[in-house]
Amino acid sequence: MFRRCFCALFALLTCWPAFAAHVDQAFSMTGLTHEGDTAVLRFDPAPSATGKLVILGDRTHSEARTVAFSYRVLPVTPHAPGNPTLEMRFADKQSLTIFCDPLSDNCRSTDFVTEDAITFSLLWRIERH
Repeated sequence: MFRRCFCALFALLTCWPAFAAHVDQAFSMTGLTHEGDTAVLRFDPAPSATGKLVILGDRTHSEARTVAFSYRVLPVTPHAPGNPTLEMRFADKQSLTIFCDPLSDNCRSTDFVTEDAITFSLLWRIERH
């Protein structure tokens, strides 16, 4: 029994990089702004490669704001170690790259980005739907 569970877990973990390059369903990530509001990155499924950054205004009690972006999932080659990576580009030409841990729902961006006068944290969490 242990061997079957281990093999299933191993197969799932080794297939994650191949899965990550194809976004067939919508998904989202949550993070925080510098003011403590919740920020949600909503990714549309392929082939659209677009999404929305939604600032909820839940802590500052401000009106929710939305910023559009385009994205691409960078493929991970099977023989090279690496994490699933998202490259995002906003309308004002700012870009953001997010690396995700294949063993958890935690992600980290390479830099801070400021959109609509709001700066976002480096840490993001994948929300399962």
